[in-house]
Amino acid sequence: MRYFKSTIPGFKNQNSQEVISKTGLQSKSVRGQTIYHLRCGQCGHNYGSNGCDIHLRRCPGHDGGAKGERLLIEHAPNLFHS
Repeated sequence: MRYFKSTIPGFKNQNSQEVISKTGLQSKSVRGQTIYHLRCGQCGHNYGSNGCDIHLRRCPGHDGGAKGERLLIEHAPNLFHS
């Protein structure tokens, strides 16, 4: 498997978007891509991004960036989770 510098936790792109972690979730929008947890270094907004997009991402919270991927998987209600 090939790794890129931009997918390593701690990497910050030119728009102050920092990689927090690899989520292990598969992208819903780009086949074969893994979602990474990103945080804006200016406003603290957290969102998901495809690995191939990290180097150019802008904050979707305040900088006009594209809406991020979902970070959490929502589970259907059941007896064990509220």
